[in-house]
Amino acid sequence: MSDHPILNITDVATPDAYPAITAATLSGEWPALTERLERTAADYRRAPSLHTLVQLEGTLHAILRAPRDTLGTWADAEPGNPWPWLAQGMADTYAGLDARGTETADQLTEAEWEQVAEYLTQAQAPLTRALELGVQPGPALAAIGQAATVMGVPEEDHQQLLAQLAEADPNWLPAWSSALARSEARWGGSLAHMGEVVALAERAMTAPELHQLLTAERWWWRANRAATIDGDLVTARGHLRAGLEDCPPGRMRAALLVLEAQILASLDAPALEIAEGWQAAVDAAPDDSTHQFDLGLAWVNAGDIERATAVLSRLAERPGPEGLEAANWLGRCLARGRRGFPQDRAAAERWFRFAAEKGPDGKLNLAELQLEDDPHSEQALALCRAAIAEGNGFGALPLARALLTQGEQAEAKALLSDAPVEFTACKYALARGLDEGWFGTPNPRAALDVSSTVLPQVFDPYLSVLHMTLLSAQGNWDAARQHGRWLLEETAEGRLDLPDPLFHEVERLLGAIPKPGLGGFLKRTFSNERLRLEVESPDLWNV
Repeated sequence: MSDHPILNITDVATPDAYPAITAATLSGEWPALTERLERTAADYRRAPSLHTLVQLEGTLHAILRAPRDTLGTWADAEPGNPWPWLAQGMADTYAGLDARGTETADQLTEAEWEQVAEYLTQAQAPLTRALELGVQPGPALAAIGQAATVMGVPEEDHQQLLAQLAEADPNWLPAWSSALARSEARWGGSLAHMGEVVALAERAMTAPELHQLLTAERWWWRANRAATIDGDLVTARGHLRAGLEDCPPGRMRAALLVLEAQILASLDAPALEIAEGWQAAVDAAPDDSTHQFDLGLAWVNAGDIERATAVLSRLAERPGPEGLEAANWLGRCLARGRRGFPQDRAAAERWFRFAAEKGPDGKLNLAELQLEDDPHSEQALALCRAAIAEGNGFGALPLARALLTQGEQAEAKALLSDAPVEFTACKYALARGLDEGWFGTPNPRAALDVSSTVLPQVFDPYLSVLHMTLLSAQGNWDAARQHGRWLLEETAEGRLDLPDPLFHEVERLLGAIPKPGLGGFLKRTFSNERLRLEVESPDLWNV
């Protein structure tokens, strides 16, 4: 088994490492996976460091890219092997964290919270089984700690988790990071709690480098709290500077520098200083593509298009979603000559073709570029259909436009109706079309049914303001007024993002609603007048 390719990977940060390990998982090469995990775990135990830790952690994360069912098949095939049990428990934990998103429990609906709790509860059995079978304890304890952070634990259980970690796997930094997050004030802890975690880790850890990273992370939490909760950006930056003093290069140093760059932007620092801050963050972890797009945008804002192009071009050629986003963004800027880029349709087409080979967004961007030259291009319309088939429902917009120009009203309507609800621009186009008669006789009632169905599921500013006008078309003036006031209030409180033109449009529409009293009653009851939207969505084509 020693000749298996994944056993020759010396660094999971190399571009081909993750795909190779994931491929071995998908093809059920359990002995090779087990041997790699055992080897990397032994290396970590023998010489704990950030590098050896990342080799084991990265191998696990590459395995977790496989479907949960595949991990279950592995456990069924080798029930005495602790690694597939660990992988299942970690997969369930991350599914719960993904279901929670960035929200705290009080911001989730009851159904959403039940989904989070189901995943995190489901994770406990395989994690416990993995520990019973003798797996490397750190990853399992980190996952258990992450679930405890989200679900909440009494102080006694928190201390027990810390003691278990200190004894069983004292150098597993992700588990200490989880404990640090659990000790943060927003989870019921305090700065004193966080200090206790760092002090206990210092006594337990044998790798000074890993403790330095944990100390730096504590400073990150303090800076984050000062910036986001206390609104004290100057103090927050001071905390970051303290954290950077002994923090080695890598993800934690990059995280500190990322937060500093964000704080500089909030302080309205010069664009060049902000860009240099992002550059330092990326330089601290050059193999991590997470913030390279932010760096490219920072150089755009600083007016250095040459450096921005260099950063984004390198990113675009890397595998993964960040690279695709960069390729499509570059293409859009070049196609229109936006954000300081020169207009270069040939270069835009090259980027779109590059992106089209890798995903649906590139196909749609390429199609829209071709449709500008030929509104009936069959090749472009085929690209729209391919984009829809691959998951980008926005392809329905240009395709429906082409169908309408060809007189295919029923097919255009069906296309927009079938678009998933999260592609709200399609639903806005459908409601507009029903209201204004794009598909035949105007049907404001059917348009109101669309907005009434979509808006409780997902907010869209243009559809929400259109909803006001559709309520008025049915004579529901009080409901229209109430909805408009709600939009303004929620926007003022920062809970909704309503662009300025729409905010003023809502104010105009409210002013046009008949006032209370006899005159208003007669107008509301016997007049055929209704509200009409006069601000157009930038995502909608002109029909």
